[in-house]
Amino acid sequence: MSQPTRHPADDLLLDYGRGVLEPGRSLVLNAHLGVCRACRAVVRAVEAVGGVLLQDLPPSEMAADALDRALTKLEVGTAAPAARPPQPSDWIRIPGEVVDAARRGRRWAAPGVWVANVTGDARRGPRSYLLRVAAGMAVPRHTHDGGEFTCVLKGAFEDRGVVYGPGDFVACDEGVEHRPRVTSDGECVCLIAADSPLVPRDLIGRIFQPFVGI
Repeated sequence: MSQPTRHPADDLLLDYGRGVLEPGRSLVLNAHLGVCRACRAVVRAVEAVGGVLLQDLPPSEMAADALDRALTKLEVGTAAPAARPPQPSDWIRIPGEVVDAARRGRRWAAPGVWVANVTGDARRGPRSYLLRVAAGMAVPRHTHDGGEFTCVLKGAFEDRGVVYGPGDFVACDEGVEHRPRVTSDGECVCLIAADSPLVPRDLIGRIFQPFVGI
């Protein structure tokens, strides 16, 4: 598979390496990093710097029961993890919880469109979800209330003159009004993290949104 051509900004990679991203956003970055050597190198550098800084911090006194609590957690975590279903072979590599959502949580929302929630609550607050749209279909025109991160897992879509393919990352916010369209050569599946539901900008979108729930 060729390397992605659209990448997260350096400050997002820094936040990912520091472990401060909201879980849904972290999953989208994780999916991109799984296929992007360049961005993985940036994150490794961030983590290495963080390790050096930690070494320079003065030691902190541990609680008297710290060792017992750590051992208890290790004992709880020794059970074998539940087997995960294999991920679709024609998708880029994705985190295990996304595989689970893809296999078990799909909801057909409209002809050619299915949605699967991954993290968060579809009714309020930040969430992440999978969105599958059939070849040639367009998402109704909309903008955003807050930020949205997207990583393409399969296929491609065109947005404002740019084609995004497998592994590509795109960030949108309130300043973006658009109508992404899937290319004609096959379905497109994306992993999306959004601060809130889309804001429709046309009648079709206002009709479409309650059924799709995004």
